Amino acid sequence: MYIHISSLPFRDLEIFDTDTRLKNAGLEDTEAINRMIAQNPQKLKSILGVDAVVTGEVTHFDQIFIGVYSQIAVGCKVNMWDLNTGNLLWRARHVNRAHAGGISSNPVGLLMAAVAAVWNLRGTEMLSQTDDVFREIASTIELPESALAMQASLPKIDLFACINSGKPFTAGQPVSLRLIGDRDCKAYVDLGEFKSAIPLRPLSSDMKTAVRAEVMHSIQEQYRKSGHELTQDLMRAIEREMASREIYEGVYTVAPGEQMYGLMSKAYLVNSSGSQVTAMDPVHIIDIDARPPNTVTGLTSLSLDQRVDLTWDQNIEEDLAGYEVWMGPSPLSGYALAVALEKNAAVIDQLENFEPAFVKVRAFDTAGNRGGYSRFTKIVSLPEPNLNDLPRPGPSLGGAVVASALLTKDRSPYTVQSDLVVKPGATLHIAPGVEILFLPGTMLAISGGNIAVYGRKNQLVRFSPVSANNTPGSWGGVLLKNSGHAVFEYALIENAETGLTIINSQPLITHTTITGASQAGLHLQDNARPSITCSVLSANQGQGGMVVEGEGIAPVIRNTSFVNNNPFEVQSYAPIELDLTNNYWGVESPGADKFLGQILWEPWLQSPPKRCGE
Repeated sequence: MYIHISSLPFRDLEIFDTDTRLKNAGLEDTEAINRMIAQNPQKLKSILGVDAVVTGEVTHFDQIFIGVYSQIAVGCKVNMWDLNTGNLLWRARHVNRAHAGGISSNPVGLLMAAVAAVWNLRGTEMLSQTDDVFREIASTIELPESALAMQASLPKIDLFACINSGKPFTAGQPVSLRLIGDRDCKAYVDLGEFKSAIPLRPLSSDMKTAVRAEVMHSIQEQYRKSGHELTQDLMRAIEREMASREIYEGVYTVAPGEQMYGLMSKAYLVNSSGSQVTAMDPVHIIDIDARPPNTVTGLTSLSLDQRVDLTWDQNIEEDLAGYEVWMGPSPLSGYALAVALEKNAAVIDQLENFEPAFVKVRAFDTAGNRGGYSRFTKIVSLPEPNLNDLPRPGPSLGGAVVASALLTKDRSPYTVQSDLVVKPGATLHIAPGVEILFLPGTMLAISGGNIAVYGRKNQLVRFSPVSANNTPGSWGGVLLKNSGHAVFEYALIENAETGLTIINSQPLITHTTITGASQAGLHLQDNARPSITCSVLSANQGQGGMVVEGEGIAPVIRNTSFVNNNPFEVQSYAPIELDLTNNYWGVESPGADKFLGQILWEPWLQSPPKRCGE
């Protein structure tokens, strides 16, 4: 309605200004405005600064579908009020009905419908009927003869639209605007109060030829699919209509930092005599958002077993959509997207413990703008929280360990100068890839304390002699006596006197190799209750692979290989039968000569266990 009222020879107040002044006066309710017109019209005049206002009510706005056809109904009633007196100056009412979904026989209607289809414009049928209703209503306003003459000289706009709306435009993206109307005119567009006088220029001859071909093809396809005949007379009429009109095009390129939502574009077409007509596109509302979210701050991490919990400060942008967490192997390069999420917290899981990585976070909004990255932070998943806060002794070790400590690869190799004894209340944590070298006669004793060996398949934790010749019996070995928590994962104990002695302890041992011991690979004494899986005892001398003696012994050993241990793979002096079934004994069919004592070794594995939990 505003388009047609504003084209009349009156001074009008722009829609944006009208809405702003009413809002500032607290008049956002239609009933309140109508009461003011009836009771105090001069106050409304002072608010808006106009002599008259037009109010209206939509009476019809619907589309009824029947098969492939539909009926569109658009209706409105309007009143014009004198704000000096409150009297009614003019009223009108009109309803327009039309059928859609069929084939138009009107050349102009066919042409505009085809253009709308080619440009992927939506809602054009309803908009066309709305435009016709308001044009009919506005035509009933009586004008003086001089004004009627002016109206007759106005140029004509057939179609105007933003042809690529649908989602917010971001920095560098073009807002494309097109207008079809009279030839030999000047055209420009305002985007509300945001940008004005965006020039529209006629398409080049090549582009116009391409558009013409697309439009004609669209019309022909529409007729072909409907089974109707497109006559030569109608084709010529359509071509004449196209030739009589100009297609104007303009582009506004969004600049970084710009942001404005809900823009309605308004086009102006001015002919050579200076007469001007306007058109608005209320269907294709334009949203511009080239303002990225602020840089994320306050990134912190919490190290847990095979995962890291991240938190950061919440961004406050109204159009915030979420965050991206990026992770890489180094602080400055190699980052890849780890996860995208809505909340300001993330869990990065399936990590290798002790393997460092780096993360940074950025926010993104509903328009797809990405903010700056946060400062990177180093993350390390750990089998126990706060492990990285522990003291890190070395590289020389020896004496009593009375408080928990962490041995790390960056300080490796460590050298044990004297017996290293872990006392009650202390835990010795050993990270992947650590190598501990022992001087002759020294050993590692977990005496009432705890030990956690966190090796990995490609980063074993090695317990070895310091001597270059590396002969069996070069150092004392590892003793677990009255230990609390004891875990060995991917460890290698080599060339000790006795590889591992267990007394009154229940260690968990997996993927660990004990080899080259001069007295025995594994010595189980009173109340030894180890759980051993996927491990290897090989080439151990003296008493062989494993010696068992004492009371209360209850080992659980499965999927473990005993290979080339002499004189026996296992010797047992325990008063009970040991269950050592489902292990590999170095050959496909072992004999009883590999064992001494009460040992149940059948059934056995015919080959080394494969995969074994990896």
